[in-house]
Amino acid sequence: MDKTDHQLRARLARLESQVDQLETEYTQINEMLIRCGFLEGISTLKFAMEELLVEYPDESSLN
Repeated sequence: MDKTDHQLRARLARLESQVDQLETEYTQINEMLIRCGFLEGISTLKFAMEELLVEYPDESSLN
């Protein structure tokens, strides 16, 4: 195995680890949101946030 192949395999392993971590965090956040009353978790939160931003556009600007 040459150096480039080794580097690619190491990079792939890091990326797979990052994906696993992000999937775990996504699942945990989604489950917490469901327990807090957002029936479909993240998608329900996103919809509610979009509605708030439309209803209160001046509040969404960063100062």
